[in-house]
Amino acid sequence: MEAVMECEPDVIFIGGRLGSIYDELSKIAPVYQIKTDVSAGLVQSTAENALAIASLFGEQGQIEALVSDYADRIAALQAVAEGKTAIVGMVNAGGFSLLGNDGRCSLIGREIGFENVGVDADTDTSAHGNEASFEFVLDKNPDYIFAMDRDAAIGTQGAQLAAEVLDNELINKTDAAQNGRVVVLEHSNVWYTAEGGITALRVMLQDLENAMLG
Repeated sequence: MEAVMECEPDVIFIGGRLGSIYDELSKIAPVYQIKTDVSAGLVQSTAENALAIASLFGEQGQIEALVSDYADRIAALQAVAEGKTAIVGMVNAGGFSLLGNDGRCSLIGREIGFENVGVDADTDTSAHGNEASFEFVLDKNPDYIFAMDRDAAIGTQGAQLAAEVLDNELINKTDAAQNGRVVVLEHSNVWYTAEGGITALRVMLQDLENAMLG
């Protein structure tokens, strides 16, 4: 806090992880907290965050142009996802946890439109997901498997990569694997820590485009 005070900022931008010290930071300078409202959707939340920040600098026009471009890109991905199922998960310490449409990677099920068959709508997976077996994944047999590599995202030394964890006898029997649709999200660090930013959304869409349209 002393270091922040020494900077004498005109404004402080924070993410959700610093929400607990919002009031304390507000004593130093006005604070704008980046928030993602899953019920509204990641794309809408990102646009609202970016427009609010841009308004401080009179640059709303730039954001409106970016958001329009993202809408076109999302429409192209929706066309591929229509009628298809997916399991979305996170690989961590050699295990696989299922993610629903209520937190990280919700973009895939909510905006892109895959039917997320791994988790019921009432199940809370907003933190680190719910651990699942590879037998469960095979039983659901989705068209696509999307995986976020948490160990890669946080730089865990010596961890087994997600691609290696998912290259096993059970996963390889799924339709997703048979059709080359097991996708390890390339920029897992962005998916894991930077959701809600306009640049982060660009990177996330790029990861999906490379996997689905490439």
